[in-house]
Amino acid sequence: MKTRHNFNRCLRMDLACSRNDYFRPVFSYIHFKDGCAYACDTHILVKNNLSECSTFTDEEIEKLDGKFIGSKAYKSILSYDMVQVTDMGFECILYDNQKVIYPFSEVYKYPEMENVISEHLKESTEGITKLRIDPSFFSKIEKALFNFEYAYMQLSEGNKSLLVKSKDSDSIGIIMLKSI
Repeated sequence: MKTRHNFNRCLRMDLACSRNDYFRPVFSYIHFKDGCAYACDTHILVKNNLSECSTFTDEEIEKLDGKFIGSKAYKSILSYDMVQVTDMGFECILYDNQKVIYPFSEVYKYPEMENVISEHLKESTEGITKLRIDPSFFSKIEKALFNFEYAYMQLSEGNKSLLVKSKDSDSIGIIMLKSI
């Protein structure tokens, strides 16, 4: 059986990156910092622990610190089974021991994502309810609702459900929630 040494094949962090944002090109990159990978398109932000989402060694994860890779290069890297992190970038090894190298990118002034995360995680002492939701529900709602280009979401009274309403349609979806 073939062993994979790479990111988890299903970890599509490139989908959380910006595409064609000429005013903020830094958001088309994945940033590696302090053992984590960050991607943001200014609307969504994701952070993944590299030791959980990849099979890279601790030494390889350390080499990633402070580095960037473009979202298109990242998507290509996912297709390889054997990838090594070098000082220069990602070295992808083909079945016949040929190598494809995706060099790290130079990015200037990338936002401090941990500050953004901590701002959103601040908890007030007044009545914060934690809710559990299966992320696949959003994908199912998107595919099941008509005209779901843009939507708004609203918690019901008592936080029992999340109303998802299409912007320009009477179509609605309701996601049932559970308190933790």
